[in-house]
Amino acid sequence: MNENKEKNRLTGNLVLKLIALVMGFLIWLMVTNSDDPTRSLILSNVPITIVNEDSIADIGKVVEPEGSSTVTLKVTERRSVLNRLARNGSDFYVEADLENINEMNTVPLTVNCSNPNVTWDEISINPSALKVKLEDKMEQAFVAAVTTTGTPAQGHAVGSTEILDGKTILIAGPESLITIINQVSAPIDVSGMSKDGTLASTLRVSDRNGNDLTDAQLSLLEFKDSNGNVLSERRVSVLARLWDLKPDIRLQVLTEGKVAEGYRVGAVTTVPQTISLVGEADALEALGDKLEVVDKVNVDGASETVTQEIDLTNTLAAYENVRLPVDTDPIITAQVDVKMRGSLSMTYPLSSIKIVNKPDNMKLVFTPADEISFTVYSSGEETGTLSRDDISASIDLSACSEEGNYEIPVDIVLPEEFELSDEVKVTVSAVPAGDQEAGSRSEVSRETETETETETETQAQTEVKEETKGGDLFSDVLGLGTQDEGDEITKK
Repeated sequence: MNENKEKNRLTGNLVLKLIALVMGFLIWLMVTNSDDPTRSLILSNVPITIVNEDSIADIGKVVEPEGSSTVTLKVTERRSVLNRLARNGSDFYVEADLENINEMNTVPLTVNCSNPNVTWDEISINPSALKVKLEDKMEQAFVAAVTTTGTPAQGHAVGSTEILDGKTILIAGPESLITIINQVSAPIDVSGMSKDGTLASTLRVSDRNGNDLTDAQLSLLEFKDSNGNVLSERRVSVLARLWDLKPDIRLQVLTEGKVAEGYRVGAVTTVPQTISLVGEADALEALGDKLEVVDKVNVDGASETVTQEIDLTNTLAAYENVRLPVDTDPIITAQVDVKMRGSLSMTYPLSSIKIVNKPDNMKLVFTPADEISFTVYSSGEETGTLSRDDISASIDLSACSEEGNYEIPVDIVLPEEFELSDEVKVTVSAVPAGDQEAGSRSEVSRETETETETETETQAQTEVKEETKGGDLFSDVLGLGTQDEGDEITKK
């Protein structure tokens, strides 16, 4: 009887007891959630780590992820736990094990958290698998170029650089990635350097569009030196040698060609007027303070100012261990001032011209027979004065050793401030001195001369005697003075 009563007391009002239990749980849940509620945290761009790539490399293949190599994670946990998680997703490790690749070239992803309060069932991952592409592995050699940033200490500049690991870099990876590589460079910062030094550099790789490869792309590549040694984290050593910097070097630009008649070349200026050069101390000292530019400004036919761009590359190529500072434009602008100038018309008697190499066996007939005419220009701002006494002239008759007609140039020497406008020539007819037929023609010519021409010739002979003061002059050729009869020259 007592047992029944005890049993009824324990099982009685069961519904009320269940309701009380549920209400108690709800009250506990409300209290718990109010103090530390459950929340969800979204983490984006969490990187995927690919492992066991050797299993693919053994068959001569490489793996390249298709699409993004990151995932988005959703973590559902208490707020107190979520607050202890890094918002960049660094607490989570997402792995793609290539040993689990399937026939669809898809690799399942697994995720783990460094915080033990977060279990795998509280994490959702999107996407849940990594789609990959298998490619043939390719290796290619690239020449790495050193690039510099920063400025060395005052008075110095980077003269030369050398990658101590060798400038040839071997890169292996997916064929589709290797074929888009355009340039490999080794950047260094030379800020404040005052002496030679070795600097560490991380190789930089850019594609054909000039864009740097992403970290994801670089992770697919292997870097080695020319000896096959692996370059860990793409690191190389670069030796930077410093040269001296020499400023204020004047530029000397010359001209070529002949300006238009009546004009002269004035001042030649350059922009910039001076340049700086870097080089070894001995090379800069030998250069001096002036650089003569090898490329000349063409002023042929010019009657106004001529402006021309000149590349200094050709000029500096002739100097060893001397060059322009980095990032200096090698193009300069040269300007030649072309000005009008005064002119003088001159005459000069043939009798005053010095004869050189006159053939003894020929009779010579000159045209013109009395004097030559020419124009001279003054190289100064104003036309100066010029007399016959300031001029000397000579003619070389060696070409007249055989019968024929010749145009012989006259060599005219002028004072320094004058120049000849055009070349002066005389026509010379040469016949053998013993040619009777030529002698008969000469006699007929003499008989038909007018009295006026005879008087003019006599007067010319008198002037020649007065102007000739020694030397082998035209008076000798004309037979005036002690000239032999066989050397007679007929004037035409």
